[in-house]
Amino acid sequence: MSSFKIATAEKNKPLLIHNGFNYTIDRTSEKKTYWKCEYCRTIKCKGRIHTDVNFTNILRENGDHNHPANAANTEVRLFQDEVRSRAMNTNESTQNIIDNCLRNASDQMVARLPNFKNIKRNIQRQRQQNDLPKFPLDKNFNIIPPSLTTTFKNEKFLIFDSGPGNNRLLIFASINQLRILEGAEEILIDGTFKALFAVLADKQQQTYQRLINELKNLCPSWNPKLIMVDFEKAEINAFQSSFGTATNSVGMSACFFHLQKSILSKLQDLGLKNNYENDSKFAYNVHKISALAFLQPSDVAQAFDDLYLSLPPPPILEPEMDYFEDSYIGRRRPNGRATPRFPIDLWNMHYRTINDLMRTNNQAEAWHRRLNSVIQCEHPSLWIFIQSLQKEENYIRCQIVKLDAGDKSFRNKKYLDYSQRLKNLLLSPHPTLLTQLEGLARNL
Repeated sequence: MSSFKIATAEKNKPLLIHNGFNYTIDRTSEKKTYWKCEYCRTIKCKGRIHTDVNFTNILRENGDHNHPANAANTEVRLFQDEVRSRAMNTNESTQNIIDNCLRNASDQMVARLPNFKNIKRNIQRQRQQNDLPKFPLDKNFNIIPPSLTTTFKNEKFLIFDSGPGNNRLLIFASINQLRILEGAEEILIDGTFKALFAVLADKQQQTYQRLINELKNLCPSWNPKLIMVDFEKAEINAFQSSFGTATNSVGMSACFFHLQKSILSKLQDLGLKNNYENDSKFAYNVHKISALAFLQPSDVAQAFDDLYLSLPPPPILEPEMDYFEDSYIGRRRPNGRATPRFPIDLWNMHYRTINDLMRTNNQAEAWHRRLNSVIQCEHPSLWIFIQSLQKEENYIRCQIVKLDAGDKSFRNKKYLDYSQRLKNLLLSPHPTLLTQLEGLARNL
């Protein structure tokens, strides 16, 4: 079936837009939603559409309309829907909302729009109908609306607010989320916590340190054995200084996904993105750089040297190799190697792979994609963002309920097979480090 869009009609009811016709819901069943043409009553139009209950697929269509399609009117409805969404979900001014929604508008659609003054009044009215106060424009706002400080179950959600000022720190979590964090032996950090949500003023080490100190106050028994982080020095230093003591040595591990990401990002900076995407041999050599993460830590530097010498002319990859050496291995000096920005032990995946431990924080990356789908706009106001966190907390609560009821979480078979192939390559003997590196690279 051809594509369609779901917009919002009057009274926030869904409107299905398809091939220049608009449909409203007639009735629903357990498996289907039945839509009728919006002119069903006024001119007795018999146009009908059936979709699944999630509005993802058209199952049946009766295009027997007694009136022509009107693409311009359909465009007007989509314009109005986008205006409504931006009014409720962004910090944009009234004029900016209109300007942004008009960027790709056709002249035929613009001719059918209401007066711009009326559109502005509608935007202002929609915002006034929202029971939240005006969203803050800086960190000096006084209070967060009470409706945003609790969960949908009316439990405490805003567990810490440092108060107005440029160093504002907000922490949101339910009692269940704090319990999970306190008992977790391994935690993933990726710009935010899934066990809880922290809104920071910046990415300075002292800011991360403040956050950790407050979390320790909230969770006195919090003592993780492993912390997986991005390649962000301030974040790494803060967690190492907080948990890496003489009596308690926490394991710090960087994420393999972000290691690959940094390698590809440097390729793009060097203007080699096209080579990587269109030259399979070139891409294979790049994958060998990533594969260094799976060798034994003591073998990485030698394998890097072997790889450097094995690269074919011309030396197009030399700048990338130099970047990797400086950042992750340490440039060779007469008296040994220089100290890299990120030591080998931090990003090495050898022992994590053979012991079937996590190598990436892709779960957190997936969570970011999910949160973006919940927010449904690029630059939400703080109030809209917190409302999205409330929805996410409720989703997490439901997941916890299912797990407590005996529901199991299964790893993807494709991922398990991939992990086993890597493990086989690490446990099997190879004539040279370069041979082992080549085998690993074929899996990346």
